[in-house]
Amino acid sequence: MQISEGEYLFIYNSNMIQDKTAKGYALSIKHVKINEKDIHKDHLTPKQIAEIANHLDISIKELYREKSATAYEQFTDDELIRVLSIDPSKMKTPIIVSPKHSFIVGSSYELIKEELSVNETK
Repeated sequence: MQISEGEYLFIYNSNMIQDKTAKGYALSIKHVKINEKDIHKDHLTPKQIAEIANHLDISIKELYREKSATAYEQFTDDELIRVLSIDPSKMKTPIIVSPKHSFIVGSSYELIKEELSVNETK
């Protein structure tokens, strides 16, 4: 997953209203290039899912929407990745991936806050 400096990959599910709202906020940020990846229409490969978890510095279990990580303890990472590649609705979204700062978006407000903190460091 190649991401250039000053560029963000916005991974979202167009089947989720809050993801579409966050997409609007992300596209309104002027100082960065946003590349979109709609996992509802274009599923992620197992390799891409592993790279996203690596960028976020989290376990594969933490990519799942369900709160209880113990529900996934019986499965291997490869099995969990395979499920996400087949059924992306189980994945937490939206996700911002960039070379310097990647995170799971908690709310559209968080995108505004992140933009402000990026602008303050310039």
